[in-house]
Amino acid sequence: MNPETKKQIYHEGSAVYDAAGAGMMTFTPINRIHQHLCGFHVYAQDHTRHVEAHHFCMHRSKDFHQCIIYDSDAADARLIGIEYLVTEQVFKSLPEEEKKFWHSHKYEVESGVLYLETKGMVPNVLNDTAEQPAMLELQQTYGKTIHTWPYDTSPELPLGPPQLMMAYTHDGQLDEAAIKARDQRSGIYTDKKRKLRQGYLPEYQKDSKADQWEESGTGIVFKTEDVPLKK
Repeated sequence: MNPETKKQIYHEGSAVYDAAGAGMMTFTPINRIHQHLCGFHVYAQDHTRHVEAHHFCMHRSKDFHQCIIYDSDAADARLIGIEYLVTEQVFKSLPEEEKKFWHSHKYEVESGVLYLETKGMVPNVLNDTAEQPAMLELQQTYGKTIHTWPYDTSPELPLGPPQLMMAYTHDGQLDEAAIKARDQRSGIYTDKKRKLRQGYLPEYQKDSKADQWEESGTGIVFKTEDVPLKK
């Protein structure tokens, strides 16, 4: 059988499978996703590497959100990781050793770098209005992010151990060219969002135990280790 015939059979079989899945299977957790946020993550141990991250989120409770992260919003987007978001109250209750894995969202929100993704036909003015409740909430939240696919170095397959990711905290840390490219593709304006949010976001001082790399100057990596197998 030649490669083209195999390809045709695969695509036809996939279409039948997809149709059967839509008609027979349940997708209850996925169907609860109600929020699409776009931002950037940086590797905890290497702040010269950042990746665009599209978060598809649902609220498990008023204090806890969980997000599936893709590298884009395209139909064939890579599934690159997960993020958990908690309120400041929950963050403060975490064990001290746990807090080092978490980052703040204050800068992402206030700078306009993080925004609510809407459909292409939605005018920017409506996007700005629609995202206000989300930004008011997210400004004072904290995230724990694990990426399983370092697609900037391994675009074809998710190779290597999981990676802890962080968020930027000040101007000048994220490559302006990356923001510009994202904005042009999405049709949004980060600078305009920053100015607009200054008008409705409250003054807020993040918890000092988040973003611990700022003071320590150290990153975190997950290493594999062979251990005795429990049976």
